[in-house]
This record gives sequence, structure tokens and C-alpha cells, in this order.
Amino acid sequence: MPCPDDILISVVLCTYNRCDLMTAALRSVCEQSFSPSRYEVLVVDNNSSDATKQCVLALTHQFPHVRYLFENRQGLSHARNAGFRAAQGLYVAYADDDATVPKDWLCVAQNIIEQIAPAMFGGPYHPFYIGSKPQWYHDKYGSYDLGVVAKELARDEYLCGTNMFFRRTLLERLEGFSTEVGMMGNRLGYGEETVIQRRITREYPNEVVYYDPRLIVSHLVRPEKMNIFWCAKQMFVSGRDWQRVVYDTTTERIHAILSCLRAVRALLELVKGFLLGYLRRDRIRYPYIENYLYEVVFVHLQTLGSTYEQVTHRAKQGG
Repeated sequence: MPCPDDILISVVLCTYNRCDLMTAALRSVCEQSFSPSRYEVLVVDNNSSDATKQCVLALTHQFPHVRYLFENRQGLSHARNAGFRAAQGLYVAYADDDATVPKDWLCVAQNIIEQIAPAMFGGPYHPFYIGSKPQWYHDKYGSYDLGVVAKELARDEYLCGTNMFFRRTLLERLEGFSTEVGMMGNRLGYGEETVIQRRITREYPNEVVYYDPRLIVSHLVRPEKMNIFWCAKQMFVSGRDWQRVVYDTTTERIHAILSCLRAVRALLELVKGFLLGYLRRDRIRYPYIENYLYEVVFVHLQTLGSTYEQVTHRAKQGG
């Protein structure tokens, strides 16, 4: 076990019923070129019903800097909050249970901490696959990348939750992640990392949020994510949650009416896009109909998701 005073980084790996994937992610985090005395790994089991606990405890014999935590309140934000509250490091890193990190991941992070000391920082992720992928599915659909130059992020740029680090004392002051948004068990949701990043830039404007392309991870594109119907659902949910966390969800009647009009227009554009996609799309740029749907048509599902959030919020307010 590392000495608490020596721990620079606490890596938090939250997981829910993905024992096999989690084990691969955990091994990649444990097999770092960074000294095990300088970091710890906390696996937060978010109420799993599979063999997650047994898998983690078995690996603690090989990697004594790993700790197992159990969080019975369902939701990724609850698990992330449990992780940072138990952490002892100066910084807290979050990695997904279906991602793997290169051996120098924490060495790069150490360099960023020593040179920049940002409040929050992260890097890109690139996809990997188990088995074959559909011909229409481009790697860019499963990627996050803000370019090849390290930089301080602008107010309208956001880090991804797959690969992010926070100064622990700042997480404590902010009281962690919002539990009103994000994944909850198998329920799709987004936005908790966006909420906290927006709070950092608003409440601590002198703090730095930093992106470094060297801090790269590999993220699994699970087979279900390459199903066009799953992609449609993801677009709708992302529009709903983007409205929830970035824009003010007003309850005034005039705004609700305008939002509904935008939804009608989006629905018409959605139908039009389907028809044009089959009949007249640019087959050089969009060789498969799925490419056209994903890149052109499904943007209207984001508008519908945004409208859904506005209307349901107004209904909850009794307006």
C-alpha cells in the first residue's frame, strides 16, 4: 500500500455489471510505468450483481495499491463522488470501465501537474473494437479529440468524462458531481462532467481547465453502440441532457411555444432527411445510408430531445 503522503494521483474506476471489461481496464491502470508508491486505484462498484467484487479483490493480491469500494446508490455521479471522497491523492483521475490506458498515462499526467497544475485536465480518446465493426461506422464516431496542440480550454470547450483529472480539494469544495444527470445503471444519460466543468469556470474563473493530446486513452465501442437505432437514441438523449445542463430550461409559456415550433420543424426536417438520404444523398461523402443518418439527419433528434426537456420541465413546474 502506498503511503498517503506520497500519493499524487488517485485513479477512480467506476463500474456497473461489466466484470470482464472492468478487469481489462483495471489491469491497464495498474500496469503503469508510474511508480505504484505514487498512486492508488479505487474501484467503485455501483451496485453490480455480477462477479465484480470477486474480480477486484482477486487482483488486490497482485496490485496492493488497489482498493475496492461499494456504492449502492445507483448512478455514475454517486459512484464518482464516492471515489473522490475516499481518495488520498492530490489529484483524482477518472477512467471508464470499458477503456484502457497506455503505460505512460500517469507519467504524462504527472508532467502536466508539475508544469501547469490545472484545476481540471484531460485528453483525447480513440476507439477500439471487439470483433468486427459495420462498414458504415467511422472511427470518428467513437472518438473525442480537440486537436494536436495542448491548450487551456475556452468556456465553450469541454473535456470528456472518459479521461479526466481534478484537483481533489476543488472537487471537495464543489461537493462533487451533480446526481441529477448522467448514467444511472442501464439508463442512458450525459452531462455530469459538463456541469462540474461549467461550475469551475464560473465559480473559479482564474483556474485552468487544460487539454493535452499526449494524455490519450482507448475507449471500447461496444457492439450495441454501432446499431443505428442506438445511435438515434443517443442523439435524442444528448440533446435532452445538453438542454438540461448548458441552457436555461425556462418555464415561460412563450418559450415553450417557440420550442414546440422548433420541434415541429425538426420533425419535418427529420422526415425530409430520411427521404433525401435514400434518394439523393451524396454517395461519395455518405456511401451508406447510415452515414447520412448519423451525420445529417440525426442532428434533428437532438433538437427534439432539447424540446422534450423544455416541455417536460414546464409540465413538472405545473405550467
